[in-house]
Amino acid sequence: MNNRNNSLNLFRLIFATFVLIRHSFVVSGVDINSYMPNSIDVVMSFAVPCFFYISGYLITASAIKNDFKTFLKKRLARIYPAYFICILLIVILFAPLAFTIINNGNFDLVSYLNLSPSPAKFFIYALPLNLFENNIGTLLQAINADNWNVSIWTLMFEFGCYIAVAIVVMLLMKIRIRKNHYPKVFFAIYLLLGIAHTLIPDSPSKVMIYFKLGLYLFSMFFAGGFVYLIKDKLVFSFELFALALIYCAACMALFSRNSAGIYIAIPMTYILLVLSIKIKSPKFIKENDISYGTYIYAWPVQCLIAIFITFNNIKISVWEYLVYVWILTTFFALLSWFIIEKPILKKVR
Repeated sequence: MNNRNNSLNLFRLIFATFVLIRHSFVVSGVDINSYMPNSIDVVMSFAVPCFFYISGYLITASAIKNDFKTFLKKRLARIYPAYFICILLIVILFAPLAFTIINNGNFDLVSYLNLSPSPAKFFIYALPLNLFENNIGTLLQAINADNWNVSIWTLMFEFGCYIAVAIVVMLLMKIRIRKNHYPKVFFAIYLLLGIAHTLIPDSPSKVMIYFKLGLYLFSMFFAGGFVYLIKDKLVFSFELFALALIYCAACMALFSRNSAGIYIAIPMTYILLVLSIKIKSPKFIKENDISYGTYIYAWPVQCLIAIFITFNNIKISVWEYLVYVWILTTFFALLSWFIIEKPILKKVR
């Protein structure tokens, strides 16, 4: 299983597309289960956990191979510039276009800037990957959306996972723990965070909701890291792969997504690694990772298209809406990759 020739970029793009599909049904206000079996919806709902399994695997590799400063620089370069441009485009492109559509083709800059919450407030609050102020005026009131970028809620947690893994690795190196003990430490952290998430009762408090979300996502991230640390000992076995599939399917059917996401973290990471080695990726996708751009642009694109359809009384099916969303999102994702992400990553490396 220690194979660098894999299709993880392809799988990350698939998971980003799953998020796009599910959110398209949300924004269009259509019940997804009236269009596809519940089992498919359940599988797609695990897109975010799968992101975190893969990220935990890949980021642990980066944390071990780089010193803390280099690691942090690379991670910031990967996640922040594209995010910054995305929130900037929401303020100067997506929201102004929505404002113009809502006002029958008329755009007044002063009125737009004086919306409450204002575009400036949205932008400033969004800069530190903030979750708490994602609206610009009431532009989204007419559609089934309550902020301008639902997907970015995971980014704050993901970056927190980067820091946590880097600190753990740095401490292990500093106190001269032998590398063969690293998997035990990562497994213990995964287990403790998962148990804490299970034992802490649900609460309406926002602080507790985000705290439990943190336990959930950090646990899965460290599970992916654990699999990376034991990758030299992993081999492909049809029996083991089949057993892992059956176990994961049973957990996904029997438990809530949050609980199942933790229970299946290690076997699902193994499954994804096997599939990424056995399934060959198209060369373009292998060399160009547009999954991140797809993930961060899908929701603002969905909102803008939904507003255009609503205020122009256009009748289209949810599948047509999905196709338009996918095409426009892919356009922005490609621009993000070739103009921002790829050049910056090349420079940092």
